[in-house]
Amino acid sequence: MQHEVKRVHLNESQKHQKYVKDEPKIKHYRDLTSHIFQLRDLQTYNDESFNATTSLLQLNPEFYTIWNYRREIIENAYGSNHAQLTQILNDELKFVMAQLRKFPKVYWIWNHRRWCLFKLVDLKQVNWGFEFKTVGKMLELDQRNFHGWQYRRFVVENLELEKLKSDQGDDEVLRLNLDEFDYTTAKISIDFSNFSAWHNRTKLIPKIYELAKQNPSSAAAIDHPSLHLFQSPLSILNNDLELIKTGIYMSPEDNSVWSYLYWLLSDEFFVNAFNASGADNDQNDYKQLLQQQIDLINEINELEKEDTGQENVGCLKALFKITELKEREDVNKDEMRVILQKLIKLDELRKGRQDYLDISSALQHHLLLSKLLVSSSPTFFETNIDVLANLIWLWDNQA
Repeated sequence: MQHEVKRVHLNESQKHQKYVKDEPKIKHYRDLTSHIFQLRDLQTYNDESFNATTSLLQLNPEFYTIWNYRREIIENAYGSNHAQLTQILNDELKFVMAQLRKFPKVYWIWNHRRWCLFKLVDLKQVNWGFEFKTVGKMLELDQRNFHGWQYRRFVVENLELEKLKSDQGDDEVLRLNLDEFDYTTAKISIDFSNFSAWHNRTKLIPKIYELAKQNPSSAAAIDHPSLHLFQSPLSILNNDLELIKTGIYMSPEDNSVWSYLYWLLSDEFFVNAFNASGADNDQNDYKQLLQQQIDLINEINELEKEDTGQENVGCLKALFKITELKEREDVNKDEMRVILQKLIKLDELRKGRQDYLDISSALQHHLLLSKLLVSSSPTFFETNIDVLANLIWLWDNQA
């Protein structure tokens, strides 16, 4: 099974029958490719070469060289006539949309759409509002497609540039980003496993806070249901800790919610808010918050143990990382050792060469472990238990 498509194993007779059936298609593809490369070598830029690229890209949209040639044709064959070029580019957007419906995760199709839009910008014929509605429909079809989310951020950035040209540009930009924040909330409420929605939220939160802080008149001028959350980083933090709590209870095996929780607890945007005054109470408040999350995760882990008979791997990984945040200057080696032992036993897929790990010895070098975890991305430990084990083993066995 790969990408939810079941692999079919063919015997020799079936392979031969498939080859005989596919041979005409293969020949057509090769002949068409050869013909297009000949046209390109001759710098042929006309309707014939353009239509030939259409045929080949419908067969193989990942053929990026053909996309490049298609752009050369558009610029050289139609670029001198602005009215014709505008029509060609708008037709291209329709062609690209048809391709995206069939191949929504091919980079080269998304790249070509961006190119078309920037050409339309040069012609002063772009419609970012229509593009914004279009990407919204794309995400309705596949709300977890990270290409679509990335493209949505691209469209929003260009909408911002357009709105800044108006008299109320700052107000409109702030409102647009608040709407995007609410959009992520809606998508997350539908599916807590929507990693792309969580990721988009990490981009929006510091951005909206800075927009509101830098333009207090804009913040005062607009009436938006989510604006009150951005009075301080801590008000956002408390709101999202409540939001993600539901996700953790519902899907404790899902990496998306754990990654976002770790971001909330470790990102400088929030941590610095605790250290703003430099008072000891601020740091104690931060450690108290971490302890509350540890208590919550322990509670969920116990519920999972009652339901399934074993502890939850996601909970254990989160406990390890959050404990490390809480005890950064004084790691509780015994507690870390117990969690690691449980993970080695439960996480078979990432166990790797854990047999080499002498936990009692390795945890004497907990500072190395801390540096590795702090300097790495939130998902480092989740996907690299075996690498971590080998690094610690090599450390312990240095001459």
